[in-house]
Order: sequence, then structure tokens, then C-alpha cells
Amino acid sequence: MVDKSLDRIRPGATERLSGTTLETSRLLVEFMHAAYATRRLDEDGAGNEAGRPHGVAPALSSHAVRAAIHVYQHGERTVGQLASGLGISYGWASRVVEEMEKADYLIRERDDDDRRVVRVRLNPARMGEIERAYEWRGRAVEEALEPLSESEREAVRIFLRRVTELLRGDRPEQG
Repeated sequence: MVDKSLDRIRPGATERLSGTTLETSRLLVEFMHAAYATRRLDEDGAGNEAGRPHGVAPALSSHAVRAAIHVYQHGERTVGQLASGLGISYGWASRVVEEMEKADYLIRERDDDDRRVVRVRLNPARMGEIERAYEWRGRAVEEALEPLSESEREAVRIFLRRVTELLRGDRPEQG
């Protein structure tokens, strides 16, 4: 069933896309908004005093938490790779790296071969906190996936992977 709220989209805009595509796109936007809105809740559903996910130091902004999770997922990054991966400017990524370094979450090092290149990696002493931030909404995902068959779960993963790759400008892997 296609959501009638799509009728509010300017005339002609929906002619190029199917109702299913528009509905799916709307649901993805709602998903992102819900994820951002609930990022301030700890794993028990109650906001902590700093408004951060459970286990994450109050000194970190939401951008820094995203950056920590990105480096956790992808390993050592250059500041440029971090900026690209988060969809932010190089300057903003540099500020986030500074924030994380001051809070002792990242170790920043200059490349031995090219001193202009700055690499960042997670501080192993803070890994437990970063893992909790990465997994803090795992139960909601697990509950949403529970009624689905394994083939349906795989279809969800393929879809999300493809959308993510296309939004990043990558060529999606076939799967």
C-alpha cells in the first residue's frame, strides 16, 4: 500500500518514480530521523545526563561518535577518508579528529612518507566504549529482523548495502 502523504509531493515529481520507490525512500528518511532522534537514549531507553548513547563519554559530540564508529568499522583512516566516509568537509573532519584526540579516543599520526597525510586510529584503551556506541541499537535491529526468514534478512542487507553504495557514489556490488 502506497502512503497517501506522497500526494503532497509537487506535481510531476512522482511521475519519474514508482509509488513503491517513493514509499521506500520516505521510510529510509524516517528511519534516519528516528536513528538520530534516539541516539540520545541509552540502551535502557532512558536518556543519560549528557544525552549520549550508553557508554559514550559526555565529552564527545554526535559527529565524534559517528566518526568513532566509522573508524571502528573501517580501521585506520586518513582525515580525508574520514571526511568522505562521513559525508562532511575535510575541515569539519579535522575539527572532529581534534575533538576525539583531546578526549583520548583517537591517536593521530603523520605519515612517514608524506608528512601532509594524517592518519587516525582508535585508542585501544577506549575500544570498549566505542564498541558499546556501535552496538547500542542492536536490540532494535534484532527485533525488527526476528520475524523475517533468512532470505528476507539477506534481501534487507543487500538493499541497504546497495542504497549506501549508491549514495556514496560507489558502484554497487552484485549480490
